[in-house]
Amino acid sequence: MKSLNTIKFIAEAAERIGEYKNSIKTEENFEKAKRIGAAALGYTDCMVTFLNTMINAENNDFTAELFEVINEWKKAIYQAIIDNAIETKQDSETLSKLFEKRDNI
Repeated sequence: MKSLNTIKFIAEAAERIGEYKNSIKTEENFEKAKRIGAAALGYTDCMVTFLNTMINAENNDFTAELFEVINEWKKAIYQAIIDNAIETKQDSETLSKLFEKRDNI
C-alpha cells in the first residue's frame, strides 16, 4: 500500500476548505449557506479523525500544529457563515449565536 503524503493531503484539504468558504460567502440564500457550512465543518471533523490517527511521540509537534490549523479552518468557516448572515440581513439573535460558536472554538 502506498504511504500517505501528509503535506499533499493537508494542502488539498486547505483547497477544499477554501472552496467551501467561497461557496458560503457567495450563496444568496442563508439556509443554503448554513448547509454548506455544516458540510465544511463535517469535513474538518474528518480532518480531526485523520489527526487522531497520527498522534504518537514521534510527531507530537506536527499533530499539535495541525490541530491549530483545523481550528483556524473552523473559525474561518464560521466567519464565512457570519459574513453571509450579515449580507443576507439575518436577525441579531442568529448573528449572536454564530459569533458565540466561532469564538468558542
